[in-house]
Amino acid sequence: WITRPLATPSPELVAAVGGHPLVAQLLAQRGIDTPAKALPFLNADAYTPAPPSALIGVDAAADLLHDAIARQQNFLVWGDFDVDGETSTALLVTALRTLAGDARVHFHVPNRFEESHGIRVPKLKEKLAEFPADVLVTCDTGIAEAAGVGYARDCGLTVVITDHHDLSAEFHGLTPGVDRLWGLSPVEVGVESVRRADAIVNPKFLPEGDPLRRWRGVGVAYKLVQRLFDLAGRSGEEAEMLDLAALGIVADVAEQVNDARYLLQRGLERLRTTKRVGL
Repeated sequence: WITRPLATPSPELVAAVGGHPLVAQLLAQRGIDTPAKALPFLNADAYTPAPPSALIGVDAAADLLHDAIARQQNFLVWGDFDVDGETSTALLVTALRTLAGDARVHFHVPNRFEESHGIRVPKLKEKLAEFPADVLVTCDTGIAEAAGVGYARDCGLTVVITDHHDLSAEFHGLTPGVDRLWGLSPVEVGVESVRRADAIVNPKFLPEGDPLRRWRGVGVAYKLVQRLFDLAGRSGEEAEMLDLAALGIVADVAEQVNDARYLLQRGLERLRTTKRVGL
């Protein structure tokens, strides 16, 4: 164990946490040394989460999905097999089926031993032969899947990527807000390029130190769904999926601060009364 240096909490901090000196000391040792820092950390009611639009790409992705739902298009959600990927997939599938209907939304979670992570083109061909998807939505994967994205675009699909992993080499040297990150043609970036996607949501586009930069895949999916439900005039209904968000955040060992902590606190409340059979 590496213990943090002892810290003496202020009387104001002790009072703010209900007069518990040990709680106040533990908070102070972690740099949470004022009531203004402690109250939002301890109580979700005192915390103001970032709006979905704080994640680069969320507005563009939500607009595309909202339009596709209105046009009664079919969706294929492509996830991953770890808990973050599974909960991200379940969250997006639940949201899209709520808004578009069960029959219009299919999903695929890669087999760990046969496919590994990501979008394998042979498997994508197989899934598209089984289900005539118009829109491919990824979660917890996609940011490095140039071949899969290129193939999907060549097939005429709209591609929306939601991921949280490190940016692939083709994004190095690009500046969000200055350079175009998505929506490029094969003439501009080549046939196999993630930047051919119609929208990309990834917290790694944010600068170092941004509280959302270390967001997990399920958090990215939740922010997107939050914006999508807002566009659909059903804002607030996404809270029903907070149980999934909490599970993914914990299982992917997200740092429990800022919005991740807020979603976890809200999600734990939802987990206690979840109606989801698997949970």
